[in-house]
Amino acid sequence: MTRFDRRAFLCGTGSLAALTLPSSVLAHDTPKPIGSWTPLADMPFPVQEIYPAPFRKTDPASVKSLKPSAYNIIVNAGGLTPFGDNNVSNEVTYYDPVLNEWNFGSSLPEPRHHIALTPNNGFLFAYGGFARDARGGWQMRTDCWRTNDIHGVWSRATSLPHPQAEFAAASLGGFIHIAGGRAPSGSRNLDWSDHIDTDEHWIYDPAAQRWVALAPLPTARNSSAGVVFNGVFYVIGGRTVSGGNSPAVEVYDPLSDRWEKARPMPKAQGGLAAAALGDKIYVFGGEYFSPGDGGVFADAWEYDPRTDQWRSIAAMPRPRHGLGAVHLGGSIYVIGGAAKVGGSETTAALDKFEI
Repeated sequence: MTRFDRRAFLCGTGSLAALTLPSSVLAHDTPKPIGSWTPLADMPFPVQEIYPAPFRKTDPASVKSLKPSAYNIIVNAGGLTPFGDNNVSNEVTYYDPVLNEWNFGSSLPEPRHHIALTPNNGFLFAYGGFARDARGGWQMRTDCWRTNDIHGVWSRATSLPHPQAEFAAASLGGFIHIAGGRAPSGSRNLDWSDHIDTDEHWIYDPAAQRWVALAPLPTARNSSAGVVFNGVFYVIGGRTVSGGNSPAVEVYDPLSDRWEKARPMPKAQGGLAAAALGDKIYVFGGEYFSPGDGGVFADAWEYDPRTDQWRSIAAMPRPRHGLGAVHLGGSIYVIGGAAKVGGSETTAALDKFEI
């Protein structure tokens, strides 16, 4: 029996229809959403299928200092746009949260979408993703570039072991980790039908300048989100080439080279974004392809690694997929993406999430 049932019974009405509650009680019974959203300055142009990252804009006066520079900007590179040559960009843009403004950095050597960005050991790495093939298809690439200055040159670094894209990526313990994603199913690497899900897990060793295979991801999938929290690597959600979205959450311990399964997401969401803030992990958006014509998730979630529990938080005011989420300072910045499933209604949106 609910609280309202009990009160009605005690009042002798025996009916909820006879019970009138003060508005203050009703307001108290409505839970306040967890977290708040603030719209910020739009990106310079609409873009989706991005993996932005925190980095730093160096003060020239501190270049010779041995003290590491704190991350103070958010960088995006490449992505799919509604315009331009083949709708794919090589532009690098960055957001300064102090000024609430976007600027342009040095462009990538070539246009890419689904290219991952990861800061590591003073450099910003850009690797993997898709390029337009001369025959007209989207071809996964192995290229890896890096820069130590947002306005500097992108130099070539050690290529991925083979073409791979739409993987989860993060920097952990001085190494770059990539797990899962899409890979060519055979010698052909041109169309979506050429792809399979991969469980491969690689790290980039910057000292040896090589990629090393580690324990594979337990659930092969693509379009998941990668987050480092408390010294371990979380791979969250995603989808499979033929089986739709996945709620899987798997955690990698670099000390034991071992994966464990965590509690799955409350909903299966692919094309999502995630970031850690405080002692929790926060997950945003994504898309689904069925039922019907599919759609975009407004759902946002908080995961507590200590209790292995999920709870719903304030929904995204501008739902989208193919977006990025970056923790900087005491906030998470949710960036770009598309408001409809697939390639339509690409946005330039930037929203700040705070607890």
